[in-house]
Amino acid sequence: MKIITKTTYLLFSLIFLVISSILLLTSSWLTALQLDVTIVLAANLLLFLVTIFSATLTAKSFANPNLQASIRAVMLSFMVKFFVLAIAAFVYIYVQRQSVNLRALISAAMLYLIYTGVEVRLLLKALKK
Repeated sequence: MKIITKTTYLLFSLIFLVISSILLLTSSWLTALQLDVTIVLAANLLLFLVTIFSATLTAKSFANPNLQASIRAVMLSFMVKFFVLAIAAFVYIYVQRQSVNLRALISAAMLYLIYTGVEVRLLLKALKK
């Protein structure tokens, strides 16, 4: 059973490109709103890479007849994605200290929700087949 297909990777790539394009096209407007576009672009790239990894990991576990393996993989992918983003946020906060851009961190958290929502929806849809 092949769950992760080329269209899944294409969809994640499309989401990455659309978000990056929107950020780049509206960067002057977002900068005027005091949002650091560079941080959000970096978070977008990081989430794209981690989502591809976690979707592949979870999809491979669905082929295992043991239900517990699938549950562990789903939990592991959630934790990996969450902690990678959290560690990146803590590193950013530690490095910037006085000039932390809270709007960029909130935007990164919203991107996390978007990528996680799309991943869960695609995996559940593929699992039903």
